Amino acid sequence: MQNSITMKLLKINNMKQKKIEIPIYYCNLTIILDKDLSCVEKKYKTMPLSNYGAVTMRVPNKFCEYVMAFEYTDVDIIAHEVTHLKNYIFEDRGLILDVKNDEAEAYLVMYLFEQVYKFLKSM
Repeated sequence: MQNSITMKLLKINNMKQKKIEIPIYYCNLTIILDKDLSCVEKKYKTMPLSNYGAVTMRVPNKFCEYVMAFEYTDVDIIAHEVTHLKNYIFEDRGLILDVKNDEAEAYLVMYLFEQVYKFLKSM
């Protein structure tokens, strides 16, 4: 699966950022790790994020473009944010979550978690 994605790692001051393509769903995710989420607030003009620790959001005015930003790298927060992202992707692609046929959902969650975990742990 590694060959089927495009990865880009950028270093901007203390912020670390990586952009990945999400295969099959034709989406892009930018993962950000920084000491706080003020860079996300400024770039995407969000509400204050000082009490969040992490955030997952759609990029305004861009279809199937997402941002997932973290202040720390605990696996519980990764799992939490991946759930939000999975739901955005399913909603944006018009897919219905089906508890009796959730294999596609499980593979997407596994893929997203693996990509985010690898990036955050490499920092």
